[in-house]
Amino acid sequence: MKQIFNDLQLRRAIQLGVILIVGSCLISQVMMQLGGGARDERVDLTDQAPDGLEDDGFIFEDGFPPFISSAGAFMPERMVFNFGLFTGGILMILLSFEVFHRSKPEGTKRNVANVTALITGIIIGFSMMQLIGHPFNTSLIMHIFWAMNIFWGAQLWIATLTYARGELDADIRWRGWAINRVRWCLFAVAIFSFQAMTALVATGHLVESAILEWTLTFSAEAMLLTLIPALTPSA
Repeated sequence: MKQIFNDLQLRRAIQLGVILIVGSCLISQVMMQLGGGARDERVDLTDQAPDGLEDDGFIFEDGFPPFISSAGAFMPERMVFNFGLFTGGILMILLSFEVFHRSKPEGTKRNVANVTALITGIIIGFSMMQLIGHPFNTSLIMHIFWAMNIFWGAQLWIATLTYARGELDADIRWRGWAINRVRWCLFAVAIFSFQAMTALVATGHLVESAILEWTLTFSAEAMLLTLIPALTPSA
């Protein structure tokens, strides 16, 4: 398989992917928070809850919580959210193939990790594209399914790609920090964010949980940026 991008194109593709995802999420969230109307009214999703769980956190008295995908419920912010996640998902799949092709680690374990990173990257990108077709206010269960694919996938992707490229990027540094150390720190942030996020949802602390969802997202996007000094030396 030939490379999809040259070094300069890869650098631009990574930057574009991060801008699309982070930018669309932030802009659509601001639009939702300022939109008013039904966004600030009581939200009752008990009709979509599994049998026996109707009373377990499916009613939002103060309107939509500030989760990233809350912005995918109403127009016009839904257009911004959908555009960013769909195009970002396509780029994530393409970048996963490109990074896999450029990563040729030695040893069976690191090669398995490289293949796992490719698979999880594809799952993340595909799940992002599917998520926009299942707004949480109209398709709650499928929305949670695709969102969890992204969350679990992001953690596994960061870990496996970091391990796969451990020896390849051993000499790469960013502002004096070894790039591998930066990546493992991002993995720790992602793990903590996900565990705390799910615990806070279970206890009804939705705003705090949403903040940790954002930190999980930012850690995954930062992981993408760490690939620039390693994979685009001639850009």
